[in-house]
Amino acid sequence: MKQPPVLFACSHHRKGNSDLAADLFLEGIQRAGGNAEIVTLGNLDFHHCIGCLKCRTSENNLCIFAAKDEAQELYLKIIHAPFTFFASPIYFYHLPSRLKTFIDRSQWAFEAMNQSAPQLCTLPARPSYACFIAGRPKGEKLFEGAELSLKFCLKFFKASLEPPITFKGIDSPQDLKSQPDKCELLIQAGINAWERSLQA
Repeated sequence: MKQPPVLFACSHHRKGNSDLAADLFLEGIQRAGGNAEIVTLGNLDFHHCIGCLKCRTSENNLCIFAAKDEAQELYLKIIHAPFTFFASPIYFYHLPSRLKTFIDRSQWAFEAMNQSAPQLCTLPARPSYACFIAGRPKGEKLFEGAELSLKFCLKFFKASLEPPITFKGIDSPQDLKSQPDKCELLIQAGINAWERSLQA
């Protein structure tokens, strides 16, 4: 396995529930004998997509901002990783703005797939995993928008999003830590993800 799995901690602030979820998933991977890289999106900044569609005709479908921020480097990590994991809070029934900006910037990959670009079309199918954490304790469609956006972004990279782990009513920074059953669920998910990758 050349590049390790990549785990995205997607909250805007540090040491909260989303960061812990990423750490727990990593702990599971490590218990299973593997390792992974954690990328903290909240520490990064990206230009937003401006809808110019230059990626439709540019070389390798590159975004005009590809050399101006770190987004393209992260897309390459997704391309080469055996699997990915996204730990994200839910804001107003959706993903936080930095993750959504990262997703919007993947328009270049959509254009590349539509043109059957070999850098994406020749990739093997791989799984992706997610944990969505909402402070709101109820809501029938609380995670629906987040799941759809992430699912169809990852599809451009030949990655298939597995049904996410979802937690409601996890609001204060220490809420997840105080619920060992949920923590163990994330650890076991990391173990399972690593063991599945060895069988691929």
